[in-house]
Amino acid sequence: MSRSHSEKPVVEVEFRVDDPSYPFVDVSRAASCRLGLEVIFPHSDGGYVEYFTVEDAPPERILDPIDDTEAVDADLVARHDDGGRVRLHLRDGCVAATVVDFGAIPRTVEADGGDGRVVAEVASQSAAAELVDRFEREHPTVTVDDRRDRGRSTPLFTRHDFTQSVVETLTDRQREVFLTAYMNGFYDWPRKHEASELAAELGIAPATFSQHLRTAEGKIFSSLLDTDDENVFVE
Repeated sequence: MSRSHSEKPVVEVEFRVDDPSYPFVDVSRAASCRLGLEVIFPHSDGGYVEYFTVEDAPPERILDPIDDTEAVDADLVARHDDGGRVRLHLRDGCVAATVVDFGAIPRTVEADGGDGRVVAEVASQSAAAELVDRFEREHPTVTVDDRRDRGRSTPLFTRHDFTQSVVETLTDRQREVFLTAYMNGFYDWPRKHEASELAAELGIAPATFSQHLRTAEGKIFSSLLDTDDENVFVE
């Protein structure tokens, strides 16, 4: 049977990560919990910021062992009955960052009880081979569990493509400010954190935080509304 014209073939590469030198793997083992990556973006001072959901353990339990690692800073973002959310700033050695830097889509980055799993999506078998080669160089303790073709029905402009196109209109600082606000409940009601608190977390003045946030919002809404005025929401 021929593949429908609406299907876009992709290749998924699944990696196994059980090396405790990777913080998300180590703390999932130490705290007997599950961590799942929600968001990753570059930090303005280098490295990457990653937001993880925590399940089956108080998120406070994982902060101390992570903070003992010089290359990682960790902060509690939210706490729920059976878990919460934490923010990590990793300066190097990040498997998710390798996926993103390569240009692949990190479909899954998770660890449960010390067993880590990364699923990356690429466009072809040749790209998959290149990604595996890169992991072998940069993460020699990470192993390939599976590499599979996957035909899936995909619109011409996927949600990921749209998100990337919007995010790429932002500067690194605008992206960092907006995602920090979003992930820390700034847009929730009632609001979980005020602009002054988040500005302090990023080490910038509240007025600077607000300026970057308004500019980012303007660009995002401009993309959503298909307008050319990037400063529509900027005072």
